[in-house]
Amino acid sequence: KNSEMKRAICFMVLFGGLLFTACTKDNFIHTGTSKGRFEGSLMEYMEAHPYDWSYMVEFVRHSGEDMVQLFEGKDPEHKEITFLGITNHSIRRYLLTEGKTIADLDPEWCRGIILQHVIDGKIYRKDVVPGEPSEYETLGTGGTIYTTLAGTQVWIYTIIPEAGGVTENTARPIYLNFLKSNEKCNVASGDIEPDNCVVHALEYAFTLGQEE
Repeated sequence: KNSEMKRAICFMVLFGGLLFTACTKDNFIHTGTSKGRFEGSLMEYMEAHPYDWSYMVEFVRHSGEDMVQLFEGKDPEHKEITFLGITNHSIRRYLLTEGKTIADLDPEWCRGIILQHVIDGKIYRKDVVPGEPSEYETLGTGGTIYTTLAGTQVWIYTIIPEAGGVTENTARPIYLNFLKSNEKCNVASGDIEPDNCVVHALEYAFTLGQEE
């Protein structure tokens, strides 16, 4: 019995260590692995992870059938997309501030918000170009400016960690700047890949509507 207890304790300590490592690496653990393949559409992925995405599922359905088809991978003009994912925390914070429910929102406004977070084609973490933000300017150096399906621009870049002048072999954090509003945020979990999409989930601190 003592040996069994020791094995159980060791497992719990090791398991706790792994969770801590995962959390400090991307600071976002509820969507599953921060870099993982999901067999199914983007809509099915969100439905399978209600803790973080149930509000977004409702948001998409409220926005109209064309948005549902986009998230189901059935839009013939946008077969593969990158979704800068808005989680439940971001939507809930907005609703509480406005004193509204999703049903109260204008579907066309919701549609516009969604399209500001969708980019044509798949953009993986490895595709994100290193950049450096500017202290005084909206746009820094490096990175890439992408145009969303709403026609707005978002500057996406990564910063490669270094220690003593040597590049560290660790996950590269991804940063966004919605240029229209100059709103900046971090990606909490990147490279989540349903069938038709790459998802880069935005940090919980991001509030819906900041990108306008």
